[in-house]
Amino acid sequence: MSIERQLIEEFERDSRKCPSDLDTRIAAEYKHRVMQQRGIPFMFRKRRIPKVVLIAVIFIVICGFGYAGNKLLFEDQKEKLSISYRTEQQLHFEKVDVEKIRGSFQEVKAQLQPGDTAVVYLQDYDIQVQGTPIVFGINKPVPVPLEAWKATLQQRSIKEKLPESILGTYKFVEGMESSPYQFNYGPDAYRLLKEMKAESKETGSKVLWRKTNLSEAIPVVPFTSVYRNSDNDTIYLTWQIAGGDTNVKIFQAATLGTAYEEINIGGQKAHYLLDNQSLYGQSTIHQDVMWLKESGGQTVVYHVQSDSPSMTKEQLIEAAKSLL
Repeated sequence: MSIERQLIEEFERDSRKCPSDLDTRIAAEYKHRVMQQRGIPFMFRKRRIPKVVLIAVIFIVICGFGYAGNKLLFEDQKEKLSISYRTEQQLHFEKVDVEKIRGSFQEVKAQLQPGDTAVVYLQDYDIQVQGTPIVFGINKPVPVPLEAWKATLQQRSIKEKLPESILGTYKFVEGMESSPYQFNYGPDAYRLLKEMKAESKETGSKVLWRKTNLSEAIPVVPFTSVYRNSDNDTIYLTWQIAGGDTNVKIFQAATLGTAYEEINIGGQKAHYLLDNQSLYGQSTIHQDVMWLKESGGQTVVYHVQSDSPSMTKEQLIEAAKSLL
């Protein structure tokens, strides 16, 4: 049975639990609006969509039924945005798998031009969750120097605090209109994935990739400032910004081994995550301190992240506190 049919039937059975304005339109839009990848959020694109944008997995969470083996880490929300992190049992890799996938991503990235985004097909990791394929991808952002980055943020009406250094020793290196740990794909992603799967079956190719055309209307836009110290340790300050009239719900899948802790920084509820199977960044270690904030009619998700093995949890939390 297809996931769309399952969602429809679950909705019909649980209709008394769910908001009355949710209908099978959510299931019909699933293939176009949902992506899944370790460390990559399920995102969706605005295309004459209703005021409250929902994706199928969030629909499942709201209605109180979910996939076996998954564990909810946390949910958080503000006026225009809510976010849910949940472990996914299919997203568990051995060390050799992580190294292999990371190596494939780096090979693809080396062939991209700055500003390109690509969907990647890995024959050995053709994973499906409830009948829906996981979409892997990689982007190669355009690096922007400090003064140009300040101008870019001003043009985009971003008024968040932009420090030139963090913790005194981490200096601003560059900005980029993307996230080091999130992949936004274009509306052609599933078509490209299907084509590459067929080509792989015909030719035996293990790794294939295609550039994807991103939609201009992205309901949550990421902006990342990169900071490094003299030892080349890195802190990434990312803002995910949701504005306008659209309310956004994001579901993010995490590996089974992801450690989570709710923390308090300066009276602000925040979330700490540690993943040691990261497919992105300079190492397999990914730490993230995140929180939600209302700002100027927008909801902002703050991420203070690091891929440096020497970075401690306490240091990263201290870096987050300096931004409040």
